[in-house]
This record gives sequence, C-alpha cells and structure tokens, in this order.
Amino acid sequence: MTEKKVDIAERYRREILDIENILRDLEKGQIYDITKTPGQPYLHNAVGKLREKLNDLIFKVENDEQSANERLREAMRKVNSDSV
Repeated sequence: MTEKKVDIAERYRREILDIENILRDLEKGQIYDITKTPGQPYLHNAVGKLREKLNDLIFKVENDEQSANERLREAMRKVNSDSV
C-alpha cells in the first residue's frame, strides 16, 4: 500500500467545511425557497456557491495552491514579523 503524499482532507479542511455547511443547509431544507426566512439563501444561490467552492477546491488541489488556513497562517506570520 502506498503512503499518502498529502492529506487533502486535513490540508483543505476549511474549504471542505464550507462545502459541508452548504450541503447541510440544503439537506435540512434551510433555503429561502422553502422557509421564506430572511437571511437564508435561495436554492439557485446555494447551488451556485457550492459549485464555485467545489471548483475552487479542485483547482487548489490540482495546482498545489495554498489552503485558506495556510494563507491565514502566512498572513499572521507577516503581521507578527512586521510588528516586531
């Protein structure tokens, strides 16, 4: 059995959680089309956002782009080093 080179689920955890949240809301029917509750997305908006996030994640994985968490850590390091 070959060893994993990268743990995609861990590296892109934030992106995957965003996708899971959209799917969970859809699964629960928490969309404006059904509930008429202000602040909830329309179905077509939720599906569009889901498609966008999936495409973004696939692009990042295929091109070995930084994850959201990696970009955040890098920005924090830069802020910390600039303030010293």
